[in-house]
Order: sequence, then structure tokens, then C-alpha cells
Amino acid sequence: MITKLLLMMLLTIPGCAATQLSDEPAASTSLTKSVPPAQIILDGDLSDWYGQTGIRADNDEVFVCFESYDETQAIQAADFTTRIRIDADGDQNTGMRSMYNADDPKSGQKMMLSQGVDLTIDISPESEEFGELKGGSNIRLHTDHSTSRISHADVGFYFLPTHSSPRYEMRLDRATMQLLQHDGPISVVVEHRAIGGDILRTQSFTTTLPRYEPSKPINDPIAAKPKEGVRVMSTNVLYSSPLKDPEPFARVLDAMNPDAILYQEWFKTTQDDVRGWIDEHLGKDWSLIMMDDRSGVAIATRLKVVDAITKPIIAHGDKYPSRVVAAVVETDHGDHLILISLHLKCCGGAGSDEDAKRIAQAHQIHGLILELREKYPDTGVVIGGDFNLVGTRTPLEMMSEGAGIDHQDLLPVPTTVLGTQSMLTWTQAKSSYTPGRLDWLLVDDHAWTPVRSWSLDTARLSDHVLKESGLQRDDSRATDHLPIVVDLVPKSD
Repeated sequence: MITKLLLMMLLTIPGCAATQLSDEPAASTSLTKSVPPAQIILDGDLSDWYGQTGIRADNDEVFVCFESYDETQAIQAADFTTRIRIDADGDQNTGMRSMYNADDPKSGQKMMLSQGVDLTIDISPESEEFGELKGGSNIRLHTDHSTSRISHADVGFYFLPTHSSPRYEMRLDRATMQLLQHDGPISVVVEHRAIGGDILRTQSFTTTLPRYEPSKPINDPIAAKPKEGVRVMSTNVLYSSPLKDPEPFARVLDAMNPDAILYQEWFKTTQDDVRGWIDEHLGKDWSLIMMDDRSGVAIATRLKVVDAITKPIIAHGDKYPSRVVAAVVETDHGDHLILISLHLKCCGGAGSDEDAKRIAQAHQIHGLILELREKYPDTGVVIGGDFNLVGTRTPLEMMSEGAGIDHQDLLPVPTTVLGTQSMLTWTQAKSSYTPGRLDWLLVDDHAWTPVRSWSLDTARLSDHVLKESGLQRDDSRATDHLPIVVDLVPKSD
């Protein structure tokens, strides 16, 4: 859904300049007539692969695009295992010896090939209970003599999208995996396996790695917000963590300088306690809109509040209100904007009770948007929050549909992490679940132009930028979600 215009805009964000990639064509069991473009943005949109599968590598990352066995299931919560075997040095005599079937590119006949596997990644791996799978991932590093369990963070592995999809794109970090720091061949085999180990489908990819060169931390300052626009930030604060550890959150807010903050996870915290934190770290001139002391969603803004909507909205079949709060604000230049902060139901794959609740919640919240649209027909809208899209993409599409001022769909803005080519918003190194994109910002781009959007991971910034911005390298580890930001300017009549 991200347009070519937005992708071009994205490349102007500091730290997102194109890098030199290998020109070696990718080989796969499903051969294609052309290769994907050099620049890969790991966003789950997959448009930069042009409908293909394949493998690409640049100076410090490896990207693979592969097909799912069942597009109706999210692979991290599926009834089959996606096994990714990586021969990092293209040498079948190192690592763990493994065989796989592939198609002969000339004859089309099946042939048996050998692979020296250095890394095995199981997504939805088998559990300790026979005949069952568990969510998340299981990653093992192989040498000639041993196998050891490691974290996804140890090899910089993640994939997108987090929801069900016909295809996925994954990434490995050459900086954290020494075996990938050579300039030579690499082989990747993707197997989909049934419970018990029967192989359902195999895809294979090869390329030649270019010369390894680690990327430098981003050295460009955090951009100033537009003079005649507004900066909106959405952030999940992990069970009211600012009350226990206020400094990292306060430093990030000072550096980002938002006009409005869409909050999630002020869980079981009174409005007085949140109000006190806002007063101390943002100022008493900031307004706070909360639904209740339980749901955790809130909006804080320095802008004039014209209207606030905090009434409980209960989705069909649910006994608790949806976690959503809305406000209409007036900017310094007299423009109006509808702000909505939401937090959809957590967990559960496609077809689960949890995914059904997300869809029902999205339906109810979409109704709220349409009510506001009738009351404020010429006012643009920004929706931000934790969508928890680990099942289907339906809640996002439902929320967006026809919600703009001209009844057009809202636009999901790209939120690439500064200094990377990836759109991650959630990361937890100790979790078996890999980093993903759970948080989204939807913008009415017929009313407001998104001129800049990103997410912030302070670990990616240079020492110079950290010092200039008043940040510390571990500030983003205070919560498991990265803040996402969009700068908007009003459309001229």
C-alpha cells in the first residue's frame, strides 16, 4: 500500500541512503526473469521484490524473500514449521551436513543437493510435547562438532510482515554473524515442514556476498519538526514504565519534541498519576485525555483540545471496552486534526479468538471514526497505536477503509528505524518471538501531507547525535516498543 512517492520520500530520511549491493542474480526453485531492485526496505510490503522470491545482500545485511506454505496463517503462529537453513560460506563440508530437493534449472527434474548448514532457524518450532508446535522461533548455530542454541538478536534475524501473508522477507545482520563477513557464496534453503517432520515444500536461494563493511551509526541529527505543521508520536510505555524509570522516556520526548503523543499501556494507572508525570516532564500546559484508569490508552498534547471522546466502546462478543481514546485538536495555525490512540487485542494467530477480537474492535473503532467524520467533515485524522497484527491484516485494512475526508482509505505511513532499512516497532532480545512491526500510524493524506516519518532506536545513533540530542544509547530499551513519529503539514486549498 506504500506508494512509490512515499518510498522515494523514505530514502531521504537520515540513515536510509542506498548502499552498494551485490549484482549477482538470485537462484531459486521458482526461477524469475528479472532480479529485484538493489535497495530492499524490510517493511513487509514486498513491493520492492516485484512479486518475486530471491536473495539479496549488501555490505552489512542479507535479505531473503520466500513464499509461505499457507498464506492464511502467520508463520510465527502456524500449524507448520518454516525451517530456514543457511550455509553461510557456501561450503557443504563445514557446519552440519544436510540434503534437500531442488529443481534442475535446465531439465526441471528433481535433484538431491547437499548443504553445509551453519545456521538453522525454525519458525513455529516443535514443542516439547510430541505432535505440537509452539509460537515464536528456535535458532541453532552449527559448527563441525557442535550445535548451540542462540537468540535471534545474536544474528540480527527478523522478518516481516508479522501477520499472515503469501510471502515474507527476512534479514540477517552480517555484523553480528562472523560467518557472513566473507565475500563469497551463500546458500539459503527454506523448508515448510508438517508436524512430525514431513517436508511440505522447499525453496532454495544462492548469491555471492559483496565485500563486508559495517555500517556506521547514524550521524545526522534528529530532524526538526515542520514550522507550519504538527508532529505526532505514538508510543507504548510497557506497563506504565515511565513511573518506575522516568528518565529514558523524558529524554526521548525532549529529543523528539512532539506536539501530540498517542499513548498505550498506561495500564492500571490513575489519571492523576499520569497527569503528575506529564506535569513534571512535559509541563502543566499539556492536556491529557484518558478513557479510564485501566485500559492504558491516552492522548497528551500541547495543542488546544476542541473535543475529547473517552466513552467506552464495547466490541460485539467482548465484555471489556476497546482500548481507544480520541481528541480533536487545533494547531498553532488554526488547523484541526482528529487524533486517535488505540491498543488492539494481543496475541493469537489468524483465525484465533484473539484475532476475531481484534477484527471486532477495529470494526467498532472504525464506526467511531465515521461518527467523528460526520461531526468534523473537513478535518483530517491520524490513528496511531499498537495494532498487534500477529494474525491477519484485516484490522488495519478495516480501520483505514473510507475514513478520509473524501471517503478514501487512510495511508499507513512508513516508519523505518533511523539508520536502518527496516520498519521494526517491537523488539525483545530475550523473547523467542522475533522483532516485528506491531505499531502503525494511519494518516488522512487528502487533508495532511506526511513529510517525514520514522521510528527511533537510540542504539543506532552515533555518540555525537546522542550527545547533541540529550539521549543515552539504551534509552530505547526502557520499553519493548519503539516510538513511531510522523510530521504532517496541512494540504493547501
